[in-house]
Amino acid sequence: MTMLFALIVAVSAVFGQASFEIDNYKCSICVAGVEKASELGTVFNAACKEQFPAFVCDKIHIPDDKLDLINKSARENCEFLNYCPIDESPSIDGGIDIRVTKALGSQGYDKVRISVISNHTVDSSLFTYKKQFKYRWTDKFISSGLVSVKPGEKTSFKIAGQNIDVLVPTQGAGTRGVILADPCFSSQWIFCAYSKTFNMYNHSLELLNAINARDDVSYWQILGDNFYDQEGDLSESWFAGLSAESKGKMFSATPGNHDFWVNSSPKLFVPKDQLGNGFMQFYAQDTLAATEKSPFDFSVNPDKKSDSMAMNLPAASNFFFYNQVGNTGFIGYSGAHPYNSMVSHFQEACSWASANADSIDVLLLLGHWDHEGDGCDSASPVPTVYQELATLTECQPVLSKLRYFMGHKHCNIVTEPNVGFMVGAQGMSDHTECGGAYGIPVVDTTGGRFKVYYFPIAQAKNVNRSDVTTFDNYDAILKCVQDNGVSGCYHLATLWADTPLH
Repeated sequence: MTMLFALIVAVSAVFGQASFEIDNYKCSICVAGVEKASELGTVFNAACKEQFPAFVCDKIHIPDDKLDLINKSARENCEFLNYCPIDESPSIDGGIDIRVTKALGSQGYDKVRISVISNHTVDSSLFTYKKQFKYRWTDKFISSGLVSVKPGEKTSFKIAGQNIDVLVPTQGAGTRGVILADPCFSSQWIFCAYSKTFNMYNHSLELLNAINARDDVSYWQILGDNFYDQEGDLSESWFAGLSAESKGKMFSATPGNHDFWVNSSPKLFVPKDQLGNGFMQFYAQDTLAATEKSPFDFSVNPDKKSDSMAMNLPAASNFFFYNQVGNTGFIGYSGAHPYNSMVSHFQEACSWASANADSIDVLLLLGHWDHEGDGCDSASPVPTVYQELATLTECQPVLSKLRYFMGHKHCNIVTEPNVGFMVGAQGMSDHTECGGAYGIPVVDTTGGRFKVYYFPIAQAKNVNRSDVTTFDNYDAILKCVQDNGVSGCYHLATLWADTPLH
């Protein structure tokens, strides 16, 4: 198989030959092609084919006399030619964005990492690390540090004039949390099919803020492809809409393929891809990479020239975490890294979980990919890692407590009864029988049981199934949550799982 043919096969797997698939990526392809044309001083089609297979570039017809490389940016050219939408993202006020994440389990249950993402560093005795972002999203700065809280009681912090209340549940107490994947609200890079149909920017924030307004929920998570964002502006815009209560809840994130390569795959790499660098700093988690000097391992330079620059990824430890909220333990990882390179990480995580088995009733494996491809090797999809953990000695004491959540495929479904869950239908399209859905899953480990409640918010028309009924439950679910808290609205949800805790 020649290199070019292999590339075309890979791209076909990403896009498909159908034009509607390629249309999902036409904005990002156009921007990259025009930037290359400006760099090389050549016509668009030739510049595009320097980076992408011909059948992709041939779908984007740009007459050379329509390009203005002198007075317009690449995006402005692509907007003018209707390959990119006009940017309608809410403006960013340049304020501070507070992030609260649980500390790595080995740090102790009473520890959290508090960080501020802003356009400058923030002076506070809380922060031991204050730096400009490195390599990507360098218009941002991070100030971060580990702090102690008293579990079961609210701890208040004042940061740059803003108050934030942090409540970590008592260790071993039942808890609730929201787990999402693949959220989108803008087509600035990749086409967000239901951004307007479901009013994704406003509805996703309004509902999440309503859920987090009460203390019956302790954490929330996003499992990759976070806003399909190459440069960081979309992420910043969405997080600016979070309430103080949402920002005070324990947050976690695992990266997806679009968090490394905006066009979905290393085969479609462009030099401005963030390769996970923006992601790991923006979400400011306490991972295995953290030391006393820095929360991050910057040993891999994404811009180092090589024949495989698409794989100049940060060390896997930057994305690997294990921690606990109440009676729920978590192990999060990056599927873009080979499983074999992370075996010792999983052994450490399982050893920690086993040592705390008396207070961990359920252990959730968190990742993005449900299957190999798009930068994930055959051993790293979430269901495969779940099976691999069963072979590790260190994991044996907690195997009966292990469940998994993932995204990648844009569906909200149970993939393995009472064990595996896919939560990737948050605005993106999926051309299968489960496409067109939008809903919120809530994990509940109170009352001695493991339950997952799925709130079906809306269903759009599914071109693959004529029997799918469209609906919109948003207003009813939002009002109930605002009036009663999410735990008082389970009558509006579908029960995905209900088993005794071990």
